[in-house]
Amino acid sequence: MAMIAGKTRLIATMALSSLLLACVPTIQTVYLTPQVQGKVVLFTPGESANFSPLSGIAAYYPSSPEAATLSNQQGEFLLEASSTVEASLLMPGHSLNYYPVTVETETFSYTVLAQASTKMLDLETVKLSSVVVSDELDGKQLLADSGPNALKYCNLNSVKQLRREQAVHQLLKQYYPAPEQLEQPVLGYIKDQQQQTLMWLEYVKRSCNWEDEDGYPRYRDMKDARKYFAKLETSLLN
Repeated sequence: MAMIAGKTRLIATMALSSLLLACVPTIQTVYLTPQVQGKVVLFTPGESANFSPLSGIAAYYPSSPEAATLSNQQGEFLLEASSTVEASLLMPGHSLNYYPVTVETETFSYTVLAQASTKMLDLETVKLSSVVVSDELDGKQLLADSGPNALKYCNLNSVKQLRREQAVHQLLKQYYPAPEQLEQPVLGYIKDQQQQTLMWLEYVKRSCNWEDEDGYPRYRDMKDARKYFAKLETSLLN
């Protein structure tokens, strides 16, 4: 019994030591943003609807516009990650976050979301494609319905971006109602656009404030917004 008790204490001590070591800060590189391998394509509606690459399009993180990169003749760009050196725990909790990337043409700009770990101790690379509609290059706004009045309690810039992504998704769905029958790269463009819209939906949800000035919940607005979010998510997944 004494031998068993001794082994138990030894195991407990080793486990505690491992936990304590994991909580000791170490100096290391922490990535503030992921690396993004992106592609910007132009969608031209009409009888001969088609996709074509967009070159010379700027992409950058809003926090560092000086590090902007341009898309090449194939519409592809590589946006490097930003990093810093700091004291970090060896075992950080893992969660995912959204990193906005500005895409800028000569006539307008919009934002795409890159999803990566909240705290990156290793370089993470996100691959995505983004669709620009030809009307947008002509200076025309492409926005879906504004949704319920309750959305005024969410970040309005994010709501507008969601409406833009939703409008692009709806347009692609109109021209390609059965995407599962498509081949690459068109299938990839449509799926990436769907994913972008879903991510913006989640991004908007996180931005909403459902408390009034006195700290009481706005139940009616919350209900209206949730109904809208659920309906939009269902339409995106169908």
